[in-house]
Amino acid sequence: MIGYTNLNFKKSSMIYIKDQNPKNSFYIITKGKAISYGTFNFNIEFNKGDIIGLVNAFLNEPYFFNIKALEDVEVIEIEIDDIIEMNNKELMVKIADNLDAAFEKWLGRYYLLLSENKEITNGKTQEEILNMIKVYHKNGFHNISYKLCKEYIKSFPKCEEIDEVNKYLSEITPIEEPKKINNNLYKYKKGYCIYTELEYTDKVYIIESGKVGIYNIVNLEQVTRAIYSKNHMIDGYQPILSYQPLSTCAVILEDSTIKVLTKDELISIMENDQSVELYYSKMVCMKIRNTILKIIVLNTDDILAKILITLYYILKTETIPEGSNSINLLYTLNDIKTIINFKDTQILKKEFNKIRGAQISANNYINIVDIKAFFIEYKNCMNRIANIHHI
Repeated sequence: MIGYTNLNFKKSSMIYIKDQNPKNSFYIITKGKAISYGTFNFNIEFNKGDIIGLVNAFLNEPYFFNIKALEDVEVIEIEIDDIIEMNNKELMVKIADNLDAAFEKWLGRYYLLLSENKEITNGKTQEEILNMIKVYHKNGFHNISYKLCKEYIKSFPKCEEIDEVNKYLSEITPIEEPKKINNNLYKYKKGYCIYTELEYTDKVYIIESGKVGIYNIVNLEQVTRAIYSKNHMIDGYQPILSYQPLSTCAVILEDSTIKVLTKDELISIMENDQSVELYYSKMVCMKIRNTILKIIVLNTDDILAKILITLYYILKTETIPEGSNSINLLYTLNDIKTIINFKDTQILKKEFNKIRGAQISANNYINIVDIKAFFIEYKNCMNRIANIHHI
């Protein structure tokens, strides 16, 4: 049976303090209201039933913002270590649902800041889909373009641009479908599009080997959302929110072996193996952490800071061999350029070259050659922009 402690916070008292190292626990609010402040130009209110401090405790990351009690607040405190041993299905589901909702909330804020089109829409327009086809085709992601063409023809069979779309389609050789190795394991060929922004699945994809890129189109530009490798988990679930830039596509960047599970299969595995539940929760926590840092990137004008923060969360997502002080990342300088929404490659490269511990390889990939030196520079950067921008 999982244990917990009841705690009380008086009105206006601090629950968490920005930049402090986290406790090995989190809180579930059972009474009262709390609010975050001190990081962004907006505050977040937390109410009865909300979970706070979970992401930081899971990842052992300093708190991203202050949280104080708006009124007298009561919480239960749960130790992270207890989650590993727990058999409380209701709490497991609550944690997973809370993390999923938090991730979408932060992701929605990120794309509202990034996108020039702030409207909430119920679907991609004919023009938007055609633009997506053109962008992916131009960038060499032909299988994404191929699948988008198929969706376009299906949705708009009598439109004026149908001949143009058919021309794109005729120029693309489709990539063979994944080959099943066993019940849940598949072999994917390089370039294959698992899903597009126009389609959703109930599947979870666990990468056994290879690389998968996550992309979407924002402001008529292809944005690199993330690049994942062995042991990472991705999904193609439909966003709960209606804001369309939350939708993404997934494409195989090198021949890959991937375990494919339905959400129900994943939940069933979690019920019988708490380590899988912990793994899933940690994956979502990393996505939340990364998205919060992306928002910080968009809220600072310092180009060097933008690069350092972006490389930091990419590095923290990677699995670094024990004892190693260097790693070659899966990201190119152009990936960084699209992530931070910066247009000038020359200025970007000039600023990048100021970073201690990081280099650009001959084929334009990012190498962290001194991880310890890089983390020191990142910490100094965060202190500097905190003083300037009061984030």
